[in-house]
Amino acid sequence: MSGSPILQKGKIIGAVTHVLVNSPEKGYGIFIENMLGEVPAVD
Repeated sequence: MSGSPILQKGKIIGAVTHVLVNSPEKGYGIFIENMLGEVPAVD
């Protein structure tokens, strides 16, 4: 599931980063704003 998009109301809001093996309903994600903040600017 790592890298799977997280959708809310038809819009991507983030991605799954980790899922706990013993509890697949629990895990961690990253918001799209954090991902976009890491993208270098294009001139």
